[in-house]
Amino acid sequence: MPKWSDFGNIFSTLREIDVNAIREEAERPFVITCIGHNTALDALDRLLHQGHERYPAAGPDPLDIVPLARAAERANGLGSVDMLILAIDARNTLSAAELAAFGRLEALPVPFLVALLYGDQTQAGQAFLSPMLRARTVAILDPQALDAADRLATAVLARLPGELHLAAARLLPGLRAIFARDLISSVAFTNATYALASGLPEQIPLVNVPFAAADILVLTKNQALLVYRLALAYGAPPDFQARIREVLPVVGGAFLWRQAARSLVGLIPVWGLVPKIAVSYAGTYTTGVTAWRWYESGDLVSTEQIKRISSEAIAQGRKRAAELIARARSSAAEIGAAERPSLGERLGRLNPFRRKPRELPPSQ
Repeated sequence: MPKWSDFGNIFSTLREIDVNAIREEAERPFVITCIGHNTALDALDRLLHQGHERYPAAGPDPLDIVPLARAAERANGLGSVDMLILAIDARNTLSAAELAAFGRLEALPVPFLVALLYGDQTQAGQAFLSPMLRARTVAILDPQALDAADRLATAVLARLPGELHLAAARLLPGLRAIFARDLISSVAFTNATYALASGLPEQIPLVNVPFAAADILVLTKNQALLVYRLALAYGAPPDFQARIREVLPVVGGAFLWRQAARSLVGLIPVWGLVPKIAVSYAGTYTTGVTAWRWYESGDLVSTEQIKRISSEAIAQGRKRAAELIARARSSAAEIGAAERPSLGERLGRLNPFRRKPRELPPSQ
């Protein structure tokens, strides 16, 4: 049975992780062209750039701001950009020429988003948009509202190709919070799924929650890569070893696994897979949130805050466990049903006195 004191090789494993691909992903160049009314462009520019900037800018500004009056002259070069955003001030009336420009932009084979500012999607201000554009529209009634940046960030990341999300968050602070939230949830769910798939046959001595040393290495590696992605998203220098050394005292190392496990004492005994999956989810989630706050603003999360975050994550982990187990059982049942012989066939196999099929005499 492995002990926590036996996990010194975790750190040697972390030193061997190849993060070049992640670094290249974070430094990948891209361009988002924003075309529209000047007032809407100004608001869009501010919303995408506002946010925590603990580290200096890590590259050139990827936003290409184009006033609507210049849309026609720029149309030929827009097919090569990574994303288009139409920034519309719903208080303005679009001319026939501007509507024609919208039509040409809509036909370009690039990801597309319409940001409708100062107007609701249900108002007449959006009546000029085609059904396709209406389906791609995020309405921001007030760019000064507290949720305006998050609404825009969610819409942008939903349209921007996934391979550009890390680079976009690194260069556009307004995208960072939503990117971090989605990334933490995704990796926590991945670790929970791994816990289900692996079976995790060994045990954490602390509360007899089944875990194996090899599985701890895999889960911790995923956590380390999560931390590194968060660091890059917030503009930190890309030295992986420095980022891990920096954050280890912050996240508390194995403490978060222990804290998650302690929270499960009341769950024992339960069906074994539930606590395994819940610990995997909660430990990863808590590590991610703690690192997120550190890279966002340099804040140290207190022990009491970690306990609260871990407790909430355990509750969410139990829900994820129930979902994953139910899904696994359903899939197994479907596969079993497809391969299972009929009731008559099964009864026939079990009956030693069943008649063999009568053989016909050979034809003359």
